[in-house]
Amino acid sequence: MQTAEQLIVLTSQAVSCELAGEAVILDIRTGQYFALSPVGAQIWKLLESPCTAASLCAKLMEEYDVERTRCEADVSRLLEQLAGHGLITFEEGG
Repeated sequence: MQTAEQLIVLTSQAVSCELAGEAVILDIRTGQYFALSPVGAQIWKLLESPCTAASLCAKLMEEYDVERTRCEADVSRLLEQLAGHGLITFEEGG
């Protein structure tokens, strides 16, 4: 589980493209594909620049009408799934 200060970083084993507003991600190590909804695709795009979960939620709340607690829970769940598949890592911020 990530901490508030940790940066979320995309791993080099994940390559992605946008397709009809969604993100398609390929894990080049395993050959497994993943699809993200339009909101998930926006999160993936924001992660192209390493950021913290807090800054990620702040950006999402500017774009979408969502309460902080819901945003944090949904983002945390997605980040855990992405990390579980080795598509992102959590690093200490500098």
